[in-house]
Amino acid sequence: MTAKPLTTGHPTIGHSATSGPAVSGSAASSEAASGEAGSGAVGVTASGVERAAVEERILREVVALLHDVIGDEYVIDCEIDLSTSFNTDLELESIEFVALADRMRQHYGDTVDFVGFLADRNVDEVINMRVGEVVSFIADCLTPPQPSEPSEPSEPSRS
Repeated sequence: MTAKPLTTGHPTIGHSATSGPAVSGSAASSEAASGEAGSGAVGVTASGVERAAVEERILREVVALLHDVIGDEYVIDCEIDLSTSFNTDLELESIEFVALADRMRQHYGDTVDFVGFLADRNVDEVINMRVGEVVSFIADCLTPPQPSEPSEPSEPSRS
């Protein structure tokens, strides 16, 4: 079984859709509202499948927030996926990036400190940031740490 990218049939701009799931337009909004997400992962542990489903749902939510911030008319022909660059592909202005951060704060609450996330990066890292980095950060904030498997007891050392 292979995962199919989620698309609305719009052409892509400046990047390949093969690097991760992609959503665009009203499909993003309706799927984000319904909370539907499929993992598309094969041969992954249960926690890996759960993580993939969480990231796919978050991608849909971030795409919907981007549509709200920059307007449908600017992203209608753009397929947004994990490799999409905020600067090169979306040409996000700094004020739009601030608006996106505010929308994320409203949507996710204090659990996701996007401003703190950005503060830990230098200017070049922020300028070249991709949607996947934001999705991963949000998933890290929202996903409780998985308990690690108990390790085998080590043999006592002999001195």
